[in-house]
Amino acid sequence: MPAATQLIDQNLIQKVISEAQASPRKRKNHNFHQLTEVYQRFLNVLTEDTYIAVHRHLTDPKPETFVILQGKVGFLIYNEDGSISEKHILSSEGPVYGIDIQPGVWHNLVCLSSVAVCFEGKSGPYIETVDKEFHSLYPMEGHEDCRQTNEMWKKVFT
Repeated sequence: MPAATQLIDQNLIQKVISEAQASPRKRKNHNFHQLTEVYQRFLNVLTEDTYIAVHRHLTDPKPETFVILQGKVGFLIYNEDGSISEKHILSSEGPVYGIDIQPGVWHNLVCLSSVAVCFEGKSGPYIETVDKEFHSLYPMEGHEDCRQTNEMWKKVFT
């Protein structure tokens, strides 16, 4: 059972940043919830080398909210055919600090600063086998084309 209160302070953020930098995935979540809870809330720390595949939450429909606490990310929304329909820069310096998306929206994000700290909220519970589906047009995490694809996405924001 988690503590009754958990502070989101610089000590916690720095701890999760260190874990993200050491992670093979170059990102790290810090959950404030149990996976069975109906409201999932967590810090998602990204580094500039992380790769997040294009995905959506449709089979187990879940809206998601992202708020940037530190750094900057590019948030991409896709059409069914895999083409980019929207692009947004979310930054702790504004003018856009976050985004809320409905279930079934194809999306991903790319880290545009050395480190980005996001607060995320979405519906639960988390069930790995139905949490998300991945778009077939884009490489899955771990594929040899991930670095090149990530660089392509970053260029969308320059």
